[in-house]
Amino acid sequence: MYKKILVPLDGSELAKKALNEAEKLVKSFDAEIILFQVVPFMPIYGSPELVTPLIIDEKQKEAAEKYLANLVDELKSRGIRVTALVKIGQQVAVEIIDFAKESGADLIVMCTHGRSGITRWVLGSVTHKVLIRAETPILLLRSKG
Repeated sequence: MYKKILVPLDGSELAKKALNEAEKLVKSFDAEIILFQVVPFMPIYGSPELVTPLIIDEKQKEAAEKYLANLVDELKSRGIRVTALVKIGQQVAVEIIDFAKESGADLIVMCTHGRSGITRWVLGSVTHKVLIRAETPILLLRSKG
């Protein structure tokens, strides 16, 4: 049923919890895990006549690549087929949705803090945006706590 399972990560322990469920699924379906992380870039605002240049924090990108490489090694040591990609982007949810399509992912597995009301409105939610916009099926895991 599932051949490619996308697990978007942000470096947090909460996001990493999605790997446990994804690992169970790949073993059941003989599937592959695709780890994906978006490193946001920061626009520099100036006069309207100027093209808005972008600043990419190279250290943040390198840290994300190292983080995913460690997870790849860990998963491969357990016999799991896994690939990883770090992408630069401004709208994390859009990048996840687009990459799910591009990679041919059959399922997105991700966690949520479970915030609601004003907290979610103020902080926003990448998970919520992916949930309401993605065409790819999603397995959403709620945080305990």
